[in-house]
Amino acid sequence: MYGHRELVARATLSSADLTEVRRCRRDHNRLGFAYQLGFVKLLGRFPQQQPLERIDELLTFTDIQLGLGTHGIERYAQRRETIAEHQERIRSYLGLRRLEAQEVRALEAFIFEEAGRLEQSVALQVRAREFLRAQGILLPADSTLARIVAQQRRGAREHIFKRVTASVPDRLAGTLDELLVVEPGQSVSALQRIKAHPRKPSVEAMLSVLRKLVVIEATGLLGVELSWLNNNYQRALFHQVRQSSVDRLRQLTPPRRQAALVCFLWQSYRDTVDHAVDMFDKLLTRTHTHAQHELDEQMRRQKHTIQTSLAALKSLGEIILDDSVADGELRSLLFEQVSRAHLAACVAGLTTWVSGKQSDLFHGIVRRSGHLRKFSPTFVAALELVQDAEGEELDCLRALRTLKEMNGTGRRKLPEDAPTTFVPKRLRPIVGAGQETNRRAWECALLLKIRDEIRSGNLSVRYSKRFGRLDDFFITAQRWEAMREDFFRRAGLPADPREVPGSLSRRLGQAYDRFLKTAPHNSYAVVDEQGWHLTADPTEKLDQHAQERLERLKGWLAAHMRRVLLPDLLIEVDNELRFTHHFLPSAQRQEPAPEEICVILAAIMAHGCNIGPYTMGQLIPGVSYKQLKRVSDWQLTEEAQRSALADLVGAITALDTSLYWGEGRTSASDGQRFSLPRKVLQQTYSPKFSDFALEFYTFVADNYAPFYSTPIECTDRDAAFVLDGLLYNESDLELEEHYTDTHGYTEINFTAFAMLGRRFCPRIRGLHHQRLYRIDPHRDYGVLARLVDRADRTIDPRLIAEQWDRMGQLYASLQSGHVTASVALKRLVAYSAKNRFYRANRDLGRIFKTEFMLQYRSEPELRKRIRRGLLKVDQLHALAREVFYGRRGRINARELWEQMNSCSCLTLIVAGIVYWQAKELSRVISECHPEGNGVDLSLLEHVSPIEWDNVVLYGQYVLDRKLINRRHAVA
Repeated sequence: MYGHRELVARATLSSADLTEVRRCRRDHNRLGFAYQLGFVKLLGRFPQQQPLERIDELLTFTDIQLGLGTHGIERYAQRRETIAEHQERIRSYLGLRRLEAQEVRALEAFIFEEAGRLEQSVALQVRAREFLRAQGILLPADSTLARIVAQQRRGAREHIFKRVTASVPDRLAGTLDELLVVEPGQSVSALQRIKAHPRKPSVEAMLSVLRKLVVIEATGLLGVELSWLNNNYQRALFHQVRQSSVDRLRQLTPPRRQAALVCFLWQSYRDTVDHAVDMFDKLLTRTHTHAQHELDEQMRRQKHTIQTSLAALKSLGEIILDDSVADGELRSLLFEQVSRAHLAACVAGLTTWVSGKQSDLFHGIVRRSGHLRKFSPTFVAALELVQDAEGEELDCLRALRTLKEMNGTGRRKLPEDAPTTFVPKRLRPIVGAGQETNRRAWECALLLKIRDEIRSGNLSVRYSKRFGRLDDFFITAQRWEAMREDFFRRAGLPADPREVPGSLSRRLGQAYDRFLKTAPHNSYAVVDEQGWHLTADPTEKLDQHAQERLERLKGWLAAHMRRVLLPDLLIEVDNELRFTHHFLPSAQRQEPAPEEICVILAAIMAHGCNIGPYTMGQLIPGVSYKQLKRVSDWQLTEEAQRSALADLVGAITALDTSLYWGEGRTSASDGQRFSLPRKVLQQTYSPKFSDFALEFYTFVADNYAPFYSTPIECTDRDAAFVLDGLLYNESDLELEEHYTDTHGYTEINFTAFAMLGRRFCPRIRGLHHQRLYRIDPHRDYGVLARLVDRADRTIDPRLIAEQWDRMGQLYASLQSGHVTASVALKRLVAYSAKNRFYRANRDLGRIFKTEFMLQYRSEPELRKRIRRGLLKVDQLHALAREVFYGRRGRINARELWEQMNSCSCLTLIVAGIVYWQAKELSRVISECHPEGNGVDLSLLEHVSPIEWDNVVLYGQYVLDRKLINRRHAVA
C-alpha cells in the first residue's frame, strides 16, 4: 500500500521525465513507459514482465499526471518486447546499473562491514537497499538480496567469533565453561546469578551488585579488548545470552559460545557499574530524606518552644529598636519585658537549633554514618573514579585516596593532613579541621561530594556507560571529518566557525525585528515597565452551526462503523499489513502457520494489556503459557517491535483519512505513569502520582501515529529522552517540528534540535518569567530594550564559535547512534557553567530559545499547533490507559527488558487501533454516501480516530450452557 504523499515524493514525473515519455508514439506506450519509470523510482527495480506487475495506486497516480486513462495498460502488458525495450531505455535514461559481478562485490563488502554493526537480517537488508539506491544500482529479487545478506552475515559472524575467541586466554576459556555449571550447594549456575536484576536500593542490594563486579573481574574478562567490536553488536550477543538457558548455550559451537559469553560479561559488567552508581546515589538521597524528615519531626515536636522563643525575641527586638529608650535603661526594660529565667530557658532551648545537633540536617546524615559504612568501603574500592577535565586534581579525589588507605589498613583516626578543602563552607564547623576533624562527618561529607561531582560530570566512572567521560561519546575524528560538511548543510548552519558569530547575530536580530513589527497589534503578549503581560488565546471551539454539523457527522459515522473485539481487530490489521512477520524466524516468514500468528498476537496482548503470559495462556484455548513464554523471550525483540511499529505507522500515514489530521511532519511527546509495586532498582516515588511508578514516554505524530515509546524512571526529566524518539524510531516520517510540555524542555535541547536540523517547540510553564537574550548590544530593541539591557542578557558568540566543531561532532555522534542521545544529554546537562563546552551549548540554546519565544508570543498559529499536538498525546494516553487494564494498570515486570516489552506492545496495540479506526472511517466515507446524507467531511479534522467506543478491549466471556445443571420444578 502506497499513500499519496509517498507517491508524490518518489514517483512524480519531472519535466525531463515527461519529455522522455512523449518520445513514445502511442498513448498506451506512453502510459506503460511512464508507469515503469514511476515504478523504478518508487521501488528501485523494474516490475516483473510476465504478467506485468501492477500497483494500482501508482497506475492511478501516473494517469493523473498524463491524463491518458488507465485502460491502456492492458494493451501495453501484452507486448513483452516493448516492456523490455522500455526498461532498457529507462535504465539508460536514469543512469542505473544492473547488479553484476562488480556491483555484487561492492554490495558484499558493504554488507560485511555493516554486519559487524547490525546483527538482524532485516536491518541488513534495509541497509543493503539503501546502498544500492545510493549507488544507482537496480535492486535484485528479494530472494537474491536475502541470499547475499545471509552469506555476508554468516561470514561476518564467523570473523567476529574467531577474532574474539583468539583474544580469549586459556584460563578465561575454562572459566566461561564453568559459568554454565551448577555448583554443589547452588540452585542455579553462576551465569544465572550474574543475570539477576538488582533489587530495590538497600545495603544488601548494593553489596550484591558489588559482588557481581568482583565475580566478573575474577574471570579475567577485563583483559579482553573489545573496543573494535561495535557496541550494538555486543548488545545483540548480550541479549542472546540473557534469553538463553544454560543448556541452549552448551549446544552452540565453542567460538560462538565464547564470543557471546565474553560480550555478555562485558556488557553486564558495564551495566553493573551503572547500577552501583545509581544505587549509591539513591541510597544517599534516601539517607538525606530520612534526615530531613527527622529534623521536620523534631521541629514539629518543639513547635511550642520555638514559637515561645520567637515571641520573646519579638518583644526584646521592639524595645531594642525603640530609639526613645536610653541605653542605660535598656537592660532593665528588657528584663521587665522578658524575665531572666524565661530568657535563659529560651536560649537553652534554641542552642541545639543554632549550633547543636539540630542546626543542620547534615547532623542527621552523620548519625546514619554507620548505615553508610556498611557498603561505602566496598563501593569506593570497587569503582575507579576519574577526573573528567584536565587541570589540577580535584580535592575530593585526594580525600578519596586517603579514605581508601584508611579502609585498607583498618585505621580509624584521620591523618592530620587529611584533605578538607572539599567540604562546603556550611559544613566546615561540623566537620572540623586538623586534629579536631570528625571522622564520621568528614567521610559523610566526602561521599556526598563524590555523588555531586559524578552528577555534575566533573568525575567519571571507568567502564560506566551512563557516567563515563563525555569524550567517550564522540565519534572518531576521521569519521566526523568525512560527514562534517553534509551535517552542517542539512542543519542549515555554517560549517566554518568564523561565520558563526555573524550568522547567529543576523538570525536573532531578524527574530526581534519580526516580533517588533507585529507588536502594535499583538494582544496576546504585551510588555511594559512591569514586564510581560500574557492573555489567553481565543478558544478553538466551533460556532454553533459548525458544532451542529460536527455532531451530525459524528453521529453518522458512529451509526455506520463496525464493532470489533480487540483480537479480531489485530488479526484484521495483520492480514492487511503482515506486521507479525517481524516476530517470525526467517524460515517461517514465507508461509507462516496461522497457529503461530495467533501465538504472537496473544503474546502482544498479554504484555500490552498487562495480563501477563501465564494468565493469557489460561484465557485462550489452544495457546499455552509455554508458547507465550517462548515468543516473549525470543521473538518479541526490541528490533522486531520497532520494525512492526514502523509498518503500522507507515500504513497510518498512507491512509488518505490521516491527511485530515496531519501530514506526519510534526510530532509531540509526553510521559504517562503507571504504578510499579515491584521492589526493583527502577522503582521511584512519584509525588504527582502518589505512588511508586514507572513512566512510559510516548511520541505521537500529528496524524495520531504513535511511532516510539520507552520506559523511564519518574525522577528522570523527560527532556533528556526527547531526542531518542526522533532519532531512533524506524518509521519513514519526515518530522520537522516537535512539541513537549515543560518537563521536556531544557536550553540544551534547543541546541540539539537546531544542530540536527529540526525545530523544538515546548510549551513552557511561566513563559512570562523566561529571559530573553541578545547578541548585538547596539541594535534597537524597541519595547523590549529594558528586558535585554543587562550584561547577563548578552551572549558572546565567540565561545560558541570556539566550540562549534566539537558541538557538531557530539550531535553527529547522537544522530549516528554512536551513543544514545538520552545518555549523552543527561551527562552534558549535569555540567556546571565552569565547563566551556557546556556553556557554549547552553548559550547557543539560549539564542534559539529566544528566537522561539519571540515567535511563540507573536504567532497564534504556532501556539495552536503546539496545543493540538500535545492534546493528541493526551488522547492517546487515555486510550493506552484503557488498553493497559490488566492488574489494575500496575506494572508487574521486574527486569528492564520486560518493562520495555510491556511499553512497546502497548504502543503496538494502540497503533493497531488507530490504523483500524482510520481505515474504518475511510470505508464508511467511501461506501455510505456522505453527500447524500448531508454530512460535512471538511470537519473530519475535528474527528479523532480514537474517540470511538466500538472496539471491545476486555475480551469475551463464554458461558457454556452444557455445564448448567437442568433444574426441575419443586413439587
